[in-house]
Amino acid sequence: MIFSATSILSSAWLVLHARDVVLVLRQVLPIDPGEGKRLASFRLVCAMMTLFGFSVSAETLILLRASLGS
Repeated sequence: MIFSATSILSSAWLVLHARDVVLVLRQVLPIDPGEGKRLASFRLVCAMMTLFGFSVSAETLILLRASLGS
């Protein structure tokens, strides 16, 4: 339940700060961030992306272990 809440909240935060996410990923993805000011720092965006990734990975691991009966 904690991992689900964490993934939902972090994904909502990432969607609300989509321009900042694009600014972090602009070296990798050819996306134009558009006009506007930065709302969150580079470190905070990276922390939220990491939190989202870890929580989704943990949920997937829990579901796989439950489905395999371990």
